[in-house]
Amino acid sequence: MIDPRTAAILMLIGGIECSLLFFAAGAMRRKTAAWINPPSLFWGIGTSIHVLGVLALLSQGRSSPWIGIIFANSAILLGQLFILAGLRRLVGASCAFRRYAASLLAYTLLAVLLTFRFPSASLRVLMFSLAVGAFYLEGAILCHRARSSVTGPITALMSIVFVLLCLFFLARAAFTVLEPQASIFSRNPFNAATFAVSNFGLIAWCLGLILMQNKRTERELERAIDEKAVLLRELQHRVKNSISVIAGLVSLESSRLEDPRAAPVLEALQGRITAIAELYDRLFRSGETELVELDAYLGAVAEGLFAGQAAVERGIALALALEALRIEAKRAVPLGLIANELLTDSLKYAFPAGRRGSVRLGLRREGGELLLEVADDGVGLPPGFAVGSGSGLGLVLADMLAKQVGGSLAAGPSPEGGARFSVSFPEAEPA
Repeated sequence: MIDPRTAAILMLIGGIECSLLFFAAGAMRRKTAAWINPPSLFWGIGTSIHVLGVLALLSQGRSSPWIGIIFANSAILLGQLFILAGLRRLVGASCAFRRYAASLLAYTLLAVLLTFRFPSASLRVLMFSLAVGAFYLEGAILCHRARSSVTGPITALMSIVFVLLCLFFLARAAFTVLEPQASIFSRNPFNAATFAVSNFGLIAWCLGLILMQNKRTERELERAIDEKAVLLRELQHRVKNSISVIAGLVSLESSRLEDPRAAPVLEALQGRITAIAELYDRLFRSGETELVELDAYLGAVAEGLFAGQAAVERGIALALALEALRIEAKRAVPLGLIANELLTDSLKYAFPAGRRGSVRLGLRREGGELLLEVADDGVGLPPGFAVGSGSGLGLVLADMLAKQVGGSLAAGPSPEGGARFSVSFPEAEPA
C-alpha cells in the first residue's frame, strides 16, 4: 500500500505542474485579449495556493499546528475558492465573494476550535472531506451551467468528473465517521486513496477547465466575427444607398441643364458613381465582405451602362466574354471604373452618325496575369493615337486606375476592325 505522505508528495508535484499550465494558458488568453483577466489566471492562483496548503500539510507533526493544520487547511480551501471564482467567471455567473469569504472564515474558526479548544483529528478530517465535497459539487453545477456558453461534450464530461470526486469525498467523510482517524496521514487505504484520487482528479479537471476556456474563447471569437460581418454588410448597404442617392441627384441635375456641353459630363459622372454603387449592391446581396465575383460585377456595370445610354435602341450590341474570377472588393472598384470609362468611350466615339455595331467586354487569364479588354467594330482609332497624348478624361482616368491595380493600359486596332483597349494586371494584389 502506498504511503499517504508519498501520495501527497505526488499530488504536490501534480499541483505545481497544473498551476504552471494554468498560468501559461492565462498568459495566452491575455495576449489575445479574449479576456482581461481570463479564468485560467484565477485557476493558476488557486492551484498555487492549494499547492502551498499541501506543502504545509506535509509538515504536519514537524511544525506548529498553526502551519501544519490551520494554515494548511485554510490554504487548500482558499485555493479551491479561487478555482470556483474562475469557473464562475467562465460561465458568466455573478461573483460569490461574500459567501466564499464567510465560508473560509467559518472553516478556519472551526479548524482552530478542533485543533486547540476541542482537539479532534477525526472531526477535522470529516470537516475537510465535507468542504472538498462541497467544492466539487459546486464545480459540477457550474460546469452544467456552462453548456450555454461552451459547446461540445466537455462540459458534460467535466460535470461527471466533479460529481465522481464529490461522491468520493462524501464516502471519505462517511468512512471517517465509521473509522475515526488519528491523522489524515494515518496508514490506511482510504487516506492513501484520498491523495491519489485528488491527484488524478486535479490533473483531469485542470485539462478539462483549459479546454472549456478554449471552447468559450472560440465561441466568443466566432460571435465577434459574425457581428463584424453583420455590421460590415449594413455599412455596405448604407454606402450603396448613399451612392445611389448621389447618382440620382446627378441625373436630376443633368436633366435640368440647358448647356449641351455640360450634360455629357454629368452623365459620365453618373456612370462612374453607378459603377461603384453596383459593387456595394453585389457585396450586400451576396453576403460577402471582402471578395466579389469580378465577371458578374463587370457584366452588370456594362449592362447598366448600355441600358442607360440606350445602346440597343441605337443598334449597338453588347457581347460579354468574361471568365469566372473572384477578386478583392477594393481592387474591383477601379476595375469597374476602367470598364465603365472604356465602354463609355466606345459608345461615344466608335459609332458616329447612327452607325451600328457591337462592343465586346472580355476578361480572362493570359500569360500569368489577368486581361480586361474592350473592343468594338466601330470606326477605329485616329492615326497616331497613343494613350496619354491628347486623350480625353475617360482614358486618362482609366490609365490612372490601371496603374492603381498594378497594371497598364494599352490601345490598338481590334480584330473586328475597330478599336481595342486592354488592361493587363496581376491576379494577386501587389505587395
